Amino acid sequence: MSSILDFPNCFVCRSIELEIVRNEDFGPMVMCSECGYSWIATYADIAQPVFNTIAS
Repeated sequence: MSSILDFPNCFVCRSIELEIVRNEDFGPMVMCSECGYSWIATYADIAQPVFNTIAS
């Protein structure tokens, strides 16, 4: 029987290689390392074990 994985993934390409970046206008955002798509981070995103990068 298959099970659903609880890993966060990209909404566009479904990659699990995500990182948290800080944007001056929007605050913390999640960015996909594969396709570059980003979205505003939620508490659930920040609580997951992802890489944390500071973008200037």
